[in-house]
Amino acid sequence: MNRKYAVAIGILLAVLGGCASAPEPLEVSDVEELEATVLTVDADSRLLVLRGPAGNDVAFRVGPEVRNLPQVKVGDILRVSFYSGYVFSLAEPGAAGVDGEIAAARSEEGERPGGMVGATVRETVEILSVAADGKAVSFRDAEGLVQSVDVRREEGQAFARKLSRGDLVDIQYTEAVAIEVEAAE
Repeated sequence: MNRKYAVAIGILLAVLGGCASAPEPLEVSDVEELEATVLTVDADSRLLVLRGPAGNDVAFRVGPEVRNLPQVKVGDILRVSFYSGYVFSLAEPGAAGVDGEIAAARSEEGERPGGMVGATVRETVEILSVAADGKAVSFRDAEGLVQSVDVRREEGQAFARKLSRGDLVDIQYTEAVAIEVEAAE
């Protein structure tokens, strides 16, 4: 191959490589909900018996943090919502680190019982390799541990295909659980 042709191909590849777009931030989340019917409430022993959606009965004791137990009646519906979500985005050089926060809330005294607790953890990782199809990614976390993950969702694979070795990616993971009690109809 002549030198001019090789230089032209090199320039073309550099230009095309520079045109590859950086991935836009990706948010992936799921919410699962579960409803159970209150079968028994024993306020003295703080025992509840619930019937789940599959017809199974579950008994458990609630702690003193459930301050509005007297408002729960047989036939009420206990609704539990579980949220999990990730946000992936490119990070600026030098932005590596780990941080997190926790949030919680509960119903006011005298109201129907309900509450929420959630936590978010953010970590910056360094990309080590990405499978050509985006279905596997290896990275080094903030503690220096090397991990490999399978990327199952198509939108995650599309994000991964735009990553390169050495990219820094912020991963923000959030989990939250909310519980509310609805009066029987």
